[in-house]
Amino acid sequence: MTERILIATLADDPHTQGLFNFTRIAREAGFDVLSLPPGITGEKILEHIQTYDPEFIGFSYRLSPDIGLDQMSYIIHRMAEHNLLVKSNGEKRKIAFAGLPATVDLVAGSLRDYSITGIKQAHEPIDSAGTVLDYLGVYDERREKILKSAKARLTPPRIKELDSLSEIVSGDVSIEVPLNIPSEQAKKSYTARIREVWPQRPIIRTHYGEPGETIAPTVTGIEKIAEAGVVDEISLGSSDLSQRYYNEPDKWAGKKNDGGVPYKNFHDLVLLREAARRGNYPSVKPYAHVTCMESFVEECIKADLLTGSHQAVPLFWFNKLDGRGPSDVSESIKEHIRTVKKLTAYNIPVEMNDPNHWSSRWASDAVVVADYGLIASVMIACGVSDMVLQMQFNKPKETSDYGDIAKFLAAKELVQKLIPSDMAVNIWIEARTGIEHFKPDLNIARKQLARSTILQMLLNPHALHLVSYCEALYAAKSEDIIQSSGIIRKAVKVYHKNKEDLQKYINIHEIQERKEYLLKESLFLLEKIATLNPSYREGSVKNLYRYLSDGDTIYEALKKGYMSAPGIFTEPFRENALFTHTDIIPGGMINSIDPQSLTSITEEKRIQKLMGKRD
Repeated sequence: MTERILIATLADDPHTQGLFNFTRIAREAGFDVLSLPPGITGEKILEHIQTYDPEFIGFSYRLSPDIGLDQMSYIIHRMAEHNLLVKSNGEKRKIAFAGLPATVDLVAGSLRDYSITGIKQAHEPIDSAGTVLDYLGVYDERREKILKSAKARLTPPRIKELDSLSEIVSGDVSIEVPLNIPSEQAKKSYTARIREVWPQRPIIRTHYGEPGETIAPTVTGIEKIAEAGVVDEISLGSSDLSQRYYNEPDKWAGKKNDGGVPYKNFHDLVLLREAARRGNYPSVKPYAHVTCMESFVEECIKADLLTGSHQAVPLFWFNKLDGRGPSDVSESIKEHIRTVKKLTAYNIPVEMNDPNHWSSRWASDAVVVADYGLIASVMIACGVSDMVLQMQFNKPKETSDYGDIAKFLAAKELVQKLIPSDMAVNIWIEARTGIEHFKPDLNIARKQLARSTILQMLLNPHALHLVSYCEALYAAKSEDIIQSSGIIRKAVKVYHKNKEDLQKYINIHEIQERKEYLLKESLFLLEKIATLNPSYREGSVKNLYRYLSDGDTIYEALKKGYMSAPGIFTEPFRENALFTHTDIIPGGMINSIDPQSLTSITEEKRIQKLMGKRD
């Protein structure tokens, strides 16, 4: 009988990429895998263990170590109470835990009596495959075949010059001078701030918010960051409960709270904003909430929190789809569109931070590029005049230099194709490194940040979203952000010194061919989605936004599986995800594949197979 594996994230942790990677390797080895949706309760996990009766159980938690230990301790002790540490036949289950290295060590020390296998992030993607196979006890002929296949996928071509340049950058960065103090106009305008420094440099933003009982550590940290003059915009990394229960402190009692700064009310917002009024006066913006998004925008404006900033809003996510929020997906999509309209009314630049979430779930590159078309359509329809496109590199971490550049060139060109000729829309490119890219070895991680930044500069971005090099080990503190900013600023200078030699890669055959392929595939997908709108009439590409910006149409695209990815675990969308297969192809790019032949297929063929399966 085929051995069964159950895997789940704990305590609303939305980071599921590791689970998907695990699932793919385990299925290649012939195991049945049940991936539970993020946001599932501990009691539901116990029910699934009871009914599924797996031989292996894997848990993960990627946020704060102390909370990760609490959550793992809770679920293990509950399993013990219900006699679920053993199978129905009395055989002992093999349990694993994955998380930040510190969390894995805490779990190993505190729960040593339970023989839990700790899984830390490997230095190389190929090593991750080996770690999974070790846990599953796969040492036969399957192992060599799986590792050989993984190596072929996970060793894509690299721009070799970036390796040597990153060595130069990752040295001493203490001599990097603080960023300029912006003019009074630039303090009040995100776009004016860009125009004052670009193309000499992009503006720099970062997520920052320290978990804790109060906002005090974050207030102090913002003061330090501002005084150091290292970023232009601070995006508040808000806690779970801040995102759900802002202005409802009575609902906080007894609930787990993690992920960022725990602001509770308007007064907290004001204090966080005031903390940045020094140094180079970085603007401050909130992270997207999962409830009451529209009303929260009003609160932020009253607190002067969005002055000089842009704001990020999801499209498909931050609801029951990814387990981050309680809202139904259909209504959530409509609320996100209404929020974009509200931001437009206040003339605040908008970033719809959606495509990277598809990348996290191993969507094909064509689906990711098509998502840029969907968010652009929404912003066009809402009248956004300053459109921020976030382009997250190294996500998933297995993608290549060539694959990332081609994907984002295609996305930018697609968006430009969709904008009506009579509409004035500014496109601002924001690039960043995917958090999962970083290795836990800090010396290596510094070089990774430098290298990824130089790669991102090939797109001539207007903004760089700083992700600190320490994120594989712990959430960045103020001193980590200050040092990481030094690396980024030095990397920008190194890029400009070598710009002429590096820019030639944009035009190489492999990248341009891939860009054209993705343009064709994504346009097919968008036109297919447009037909779901009852008012659809065939016509110019520049009219597509009228049909693609409708909330019901967008939801229908998800429901039918036109927009789908293997790493979606929530019902009812999980069914489509199970029939959506993707993989890394030679060149470090992600295509839809036929699960039998393991060969690439077009998005048209994928949808045909999906519809056929349903019939």
